[in-house]
Amino acid sequence: MITAERMALLALFQAHLGYAFQNVALLEQALTHRSYAHEMAGNQADYERLEFLGDAVLGLMISAYLYTADPLAREGQLSQLRAGLVQQQTLASLARQIDLGRFLLLGRGEHQHGGRDKDSLLAAAFEAVVAAVYVDGGLLRTQEVFVRRFMPVIEQCATVRPDRDYKGVLQTQTLSAFGCTPTYQVVREEGPAHQKTFYVQLTLNHEYGCVGIGRSKKAAEQQAAKQLLALLEQTRT
Repeated sequence: MITAERMALLALFQAHLGYAFQNVALLEQALTHRSYAHEMAGNQADYERLEFLGDAVLGLMISAYLYTADPLAREGQLSQLRAGLVQQQTLASLARQIDLGRFLLLGRGEHQHGGRDKDSLLAAAFEAVVAAVYVDGGLLRTQEVFVRRFMPVIEQCATVRPDRDYKGVLQTQTLSAFGCTPTYQVVREEGPAHQKTFYVQLTLNHEYGCVGIGRSKKAAEQQAAKQLLALLEQTRT
């Protein structure tokens, strides 16, 4: 049985996560390390089964995002990026974004040895929490929570083909095909000065337009150029 004090902590975690569980016991399981379950003499389930499911759910969501984010990327490139995003260090970073370690139930030994800040433990628990949301609310709700809370980190880690200058490629192609080059204009800025999000509108020959979003003007311009390259590719097929 979950105590009133623990329920208050779980409510705080749900606020951090941006999701209210219908079945709070699922969340409690996702936050329970096997060391704690062992100390409870097997009377409490740990997160390992949920971790297994969460790995698959995360893989699907990240694959779908990468597939949509860069229509020009090849299968091998997408696979490489996905592997980097589901690695332990990245997932641990995502876990720290929601202060996950603070809410874990750990055995005494694991707690004393700094388990709340171990990458391996945080990554596993993060996968378990994703699975708990999936079981509790379904895939669509899980995607909503994941995108809203964690996509800025994913975008930072998953700049598709960072060595590719989309603006340069687009300029060369449009100059050849249309005899002109795109123009870029910042149409909106959001967030505090140290963490702004920029919206840049790309216009080409009064015929094509795209809006790129990024943490800098340059990143937003590259995103807009990437979108238009994909659009021009579609018109040629």
